[in-house]
Amino acid sequence: MTQGKKENSFNADVEGRGLLGGRGRLFLIAVVLLLAVAYLIYAAFPGSTSYYFTVDELEANSEEVDGKTVRVKGKLVPESFAREDGGTMATFTLHAGEEMLPASYDGVVPDLFFNEHSEIILQGSYLEGQPFHAETVSVLCPSKYQALEELEASA
Repeated sequence: MTQGKKENSFNADVEGRGLLGGRGRLFLIAVVLLLAVAYLIYAAFPGSTSYYFTVDELEANSEEVDGKTVRVKGKLVPESFAREDGGTMATFTLHAGEEMLPASYDGVVPDLFFNEHSEIILQGSYLEGQPFHAETVSVLCPSKYQALEELEASA
């Protein structure tokens, strides 16, 4: 009779736990949490994982990226910025090395856009032989470049 009670209690425990009882449930929760954290990390840093071309790389790969949305980095050519009177459409030229890239952007540009030490990242569509049409404009902070340049000048 004692043995019958043990078997009944064992069967009740097994039936009560089901397929994902005890350790299985804990393992499933851990996997779901790990995947959720991994996704949040991936989603939090999309800008840092996106590749961009420099102006000279874009010109060298122009056939591959023709008609596609790309990101390109360069510096503003002095005196190349022009804006329509009373409008938000701006035209300017970026350079890297010897290559020049005419571009246009409809919107307000960041203040650091005009700093000679700033590096500008444009995201938009590229059509070979036409100005780059930027949909977004980002400016990398120039402070670290200024400090480096001042150190080199004083040496």
